[in-house]
Amino acid sequence: MISFQAKRRETPPKPSAIIPFARDGDFVERGGLLDQIRQKCAVPGSRTALVGLGGIGKSQLAIEQVYRTRERSPETWILWIHASSIARFEQSYRDFADHVRILGRKDPKANNLKLVHDWLRDRENGSWLLVLDNVDDVHLSQETGSADPGVQGTSVDNGIAQPMSAYLPHTQHGSILITCRNEGIARKLVEKRDIIVAEPMA
Repeated sequence: MISFQAKRRETPPKPSAIIPFARDGDFVERGGLLDQIRQKCAVPGSRTALVGLGGIGKSQLAIEQVYRTRERSPETWILWIHASSIARFEQSYRDFADHVRILGRKDPKANNLKLVHDWLRDRENGSWLLVLDNVDDVHLSQETGSADPGVQGTSVDNGIAQPMSAYLPHTQHGSILITCRNEGIARKLVEKRDIIVAEPMA
């Protein structure tokens, strides 16, 4: 007798915020930067990059933004994706696939990057804000994949190597906020007009 238990669709959780950091109770607004971020992220399908030197507080601004988004729109999914390396990017996607219980994620041959990408593209899953934090690996933002699936920065999808950026969907029900130290890398992921530069505090 064949059991179909393993293939049964699991009941997904309600929209939630996956934020690996606590809110900073001492957060201080910096010259309207948070308002700029809020306005850009409110545009359907937007991609916004917050660029500045390391340690300047980009991630803290992103953390405050996602908590405020959660307060204003509790039905919006919040995803925090670590992007300092390809390995952390992939692990964040696997963790999210587990969190929302995506069907097929436990298959040893599953491409969890594509599973999450397709889940995000599906409007029925609701609106979302994805934070891509600390994009410092140039391979993550490269626009074209290598023909060699073993090259760092690519993932194999149906036998074709894909850059990691291929798994960041363009949809009208989701927005992406990127933190990055390198404006050149940021411009591979967003338009120049959608880059916000964070300057050191005086």
